[in-house]
Amino acid sequence: MSRLFGLCVLFCLSGLTAMAATTVMLNGKPVVVPVIEANGKAFVDIAALMKLLGGSAAFDADAHKLMISTTGSTPATTATSSGTPELAGDNGVPGKIYTLRKSDPLYFCLLGAEYTTSQLIIGESLYVPAAEEKLLVLHFTVQNPQKAEMLARSDSLRFTAVDAMNVNHESIENWGDAQSHKPVDLMLKPAQKIEAYTAIIVPAKGIVPKLMVQSNRDDDGPVLRYDLHGKVTALAAPIADPADQTGATALTEVPAKMNTAYPYQKFDITVEKFTYTTDKLDADAPEEGGRFLVVTLLIKNKAPTPSLLRNDQITPTLTSTDGEDLKYTSSLLFATTARSIDQDLKVGQEMRARIYFTVPKGTAGKTFTLKEGNSRAYLFEVKE
Repeated sequence: MSRLFGLCVLFCLSGLTAMAATTVMLNGKPVVVPVIEANGKAFVDIAALMKLLGGSAAFDADAHKLMISTTGSTPATTATSSGTPELAGDNGVPGKIYTLRKSDPLYFCLLGAEYTTSQLIIGESLYVPAAEEKLLVLHFTVQNPQKAEMLARSDSLRFTAVDAMNVNHESIENWGDAQSHKPVDLMLKPAQKIEAYTAIIVPAKGIVPKLMVQSNRDDDGPVLRYDLHGKVTALAAPIADPADQTGATALTEVPAKMNTAYPYQKFDITVEKFTYTTDKLDADAPEEGGRFLVVTLLIKNKAPTPSLLRNDQITPTLTSTDGEDLKYTSSLLFATTARSIDQDLKVGQEMRARIYFTVPKGTAGKTFTLKEGNSRAYLFEVKE
């Protein structure tokens, strides 16, 4: 029993009966609220009732003060809705349904959020963060509470992330369907609900403490604000900077492990092994007294369309034990034959490939680095 309900009991002590199974109807819908019947009257827990109405109530026993707030609004009354939606106010709670937009209302619920540096696919669009970026991926539902069909697509709502430096970042102009991963652009039938996702490109460093969700039209209803502290799934090792205990900072240079796939623009690349050879490769022979370091890679196309795989898609570097950047031969060979790869990989297709470096006499490879364009770098310790 809440302290507020206890106050009701003190005021109405005489003639009270035991707790009765009274049905409370709110806007024509049954709701669960504690009720006590006495002398033909019903005494309701006002704190629970105000919560359903989008407000709040609290009792200060020391000051003998009952405080009631009507912030928010009465819930929507569409019988086919999920839960009890509230109008958006200052603070949003993940998992709770809110009514957004005045002119063309829809129900919105934020299911969760996560940080990632992996590729995000919506339809035939591929989103890849640069080294100084990460993605804040948002999972949510939207539902049509109206009696007529309603259009749902990426411009139905506006998502804005506010980073730790108080800089605003707008979401990508795309929503993905959680089941099909196709772009959301459809007419929702009355009461129809879909689960979707979108992303906001944010700085690689630090948390994103605030998210704002609102109508895509100015002055069309209130702004829903979420405090994201502790509510976003953190990055995983080794992408996450161990110096940031929140798990929100993505390293720009990642200490990578062999036999582990890492996002690399359109591909996932796994470094499988390092081997030295003095044999000819692709008609090349090592310098006198030198050798080749061969790196075997497993490359998978993560793009939603076929992707060209050839030597200029891979830009690795090799640093020797002397600290010298060794020469990359710019050859991308098949796994078992010394022939160059120059072909499209189908969606999801994997291919094993080899690249090699010239290693002079008296030295060896120390650090192998994969980096493409403005993407983050993956650093591997060379081990035979």
